[in-house]
Amino acid sequence: MERWEQFQGVYVHTPFCLQKCLYCDFPSYAGFTEDARQQYAEALCREIEVRSVRRELPVAEGATVYFGGGTPTVLSVAQIGRIVDCLKQNGWWKEPAEATIEANPGTVDEPKLEALREMGFDRISIGVQSLQDNELRALGRIHTAEQAVEAVRAAKQAGFQRINADLMSGIPCQTEESFGKTLDTILQLGLSHISVYSLILEEGTPLARLVEEGSVQLPDEEASFNMYEMTTDVLAKAGLQRYEISNYAALGQESLHNLVYWHYEPYAAFGVGACTFTGTERRTNTFDVWQFIKGWQEEEVCSRSNGMSECIQHASCVYKPTGENEGAEDISLSAGKEDSALWQTEPLDRKTQISEAMIMGLRLRSGVSSDVMQKRFGIDIQHYYGKELERLRQNKMAEWDRGRLRLTEYGMRYGNRAFEAFV
Repeated sequence: MERWEQFQGVYVHTPFCLQKCLYCDFPSYAGFTEDARQQYAEALCREIEVRSVRRELPVAEGATVYFGGGTPTVLSVAQIGRIVDCLKQNGWWKEPAEATIEANPGTVDEPKLEALREMGFDRISIGVQSLQDNELRALGRIHTAEQAVEAVRAAKQAGFQRINADLMSGIPCQTEESFGKTLDTILQLGLSHISVYSLILEEGTPLARLVEEGSVQLPDEEASFNMYEMTTDVLAKAGLQRYEISNYAALGQESLHNLVYWHYEPYAAFGVGACTFTGTERRTNTFDVWQFIKGWQEEEVCSRSNGMSECIQHASCVYKPTGENEGAEDISLSAGKEDSALWQTEPLDRKTQISEAMIMGLRLRSGVSSDVMQKRFGIDIQHYYGKELERLRQNKMAEWDRGRLRLTEYGMRYGNRAFEAFV
């Protein structure tokens, strides 16, 4: 069985944060109580159990696991452990080649990190973003630079050898000098992986409104470009090579889970706003936390069943709104492919699959393999995208290298322009 015929990764989403960052448009929310988080953990386990009965695809041996958010470490050790156990008991966590959990400074300490290691997490991604306090405040982050450094040190002390730090450039209050200081400080911590994302103002976010109103100013285009160049140069000198547009790692320390995405391989996803990809279809869960919880609560899903297995086999479970949910739409929980109030499916035609595989693969420094595209989709990309590739070559944005199409440094700098050729 080919890699693209099995789930190569498993993603679990936590939609909770202590405070919503000003730039964030992810499905994450502040203000939920501990009781709500407990209900969410239980509902999440119900989804994991139900979908294990009728998997869309087999789960590959060694499939990676990734807990993202939001802030997964807002959940208690017991809640995270409950979800991990549920994944293991239902065949989604199968000796993963890598098990990552995201964490924000201020939500972890050494005992909690040690507990995460004992559960089986061997990689952690810490949302540092900046090591300048004024920049952190401008982003709406809750932690200080000192807390971020302490979180990295605590992770090391707890036994994490594979640690990523997320950084951002082009953010309010940031200068080339301050960004350089952040890079220097983070490198002193001896990390094997660093992600550096250029700020994108997402429509509807508080930060976008503040910039539009003129209340907040961002670095100008020249300063942002210099930060981009600085990132590649400084990290390369420190032994962290760029392997994807925004990601840098020591040799052998690349994120295996994210490589599943960039290789356009299938992954299963659980939780609010989580998106499962089978290779031919996407299934995106509701972004509504309470709709997710109430839809997956055991007593409401299968209160009349003699057992979950029987319930799913009959594919007849329907959540009937009562009480506080009166007036809501019925939620079908047939565990089949039908859309419901809990998820929506999007079939992907062959043309879309090929286009997306090219765009995702070209994010990688190694690019797209012509042999893999031939085997997976039956196409010769040199002929299939003949005019588009010639245009990219003439503009010095892409090149061929030993049977692989890859973006040049210039192409990676202006990746979105290159990707337009495949839309």
